[in-house]
Amino acid sequence: MTNASDERYQFAVNAARTTYKSAQNKPLYRERYMDNIAKLRAQKNAIEEMQKGQENMMNKKYSAADDHFRKALKMAPEDYAGLVLMATSQLLQQNWAVGHQYAGMAQKVYPQEAQAYHLSGFANIKLKKYENAYNDFVRFDKLLPGNPNTTFFKGYCQEGMKHYPEAATEYRLYLKMVREGKYAQHAYHRLQEWKSKGYI
Repeated sequence: MTNASDERYQFAVNAARTTYKSAQNKPLYRERYMDNIAKLRAQKNAIEEMQKGQENMMNKKYSAADDHFRKALKMAPEDYAGLVLMATSQLLQQNWAVGHQYAGMAQKVYPQEAQAYHLSGFANIKLKKYENAYNDFVRFDKLLPGNPNTTFFKGYCQEGMKHYPEAATEYRLYLKMVREGKYAQHAYHRLQEWKSKGYI
């Protein structure tokens, strides 16, 4: 995430220092030059703010983290990484609706990247919007297949919609991949319960 942005920034700076070196010391072109690299300088500052925010978030200093993410997004409002980080911070604070909002913004910026769909799906589960959550996880699974937790969450969404046979199918698939942990326990107990009640 950050390394790629740093590399793009460094490449552009090196180009400015070499290709346009002859114009650097000419006052006539300084204003134009500064205008041309304004976006580049803002991107670098935004990356630094994101790094600070991520560090605070890892230390559970969410208020400070959010401040840095807001500063980053003010400089780079359509930065996918910044939107995902802000969404993550909000979800960690159980601000489900706000987290979902930022995840949705990230999806619009970069619809082919998977992470925002996972965050949106998780937020929708907490908001009890199970159909929307299911669609998010289906999309995530297409973009980044093979994650067992995605299978569990699809089952959980089907369960939330009371689609028990469909949920059972997902839970069985999950239990073929994972046998331990709270998700496995949930899936196993639901399968036993639904079987005893004749749902499946």
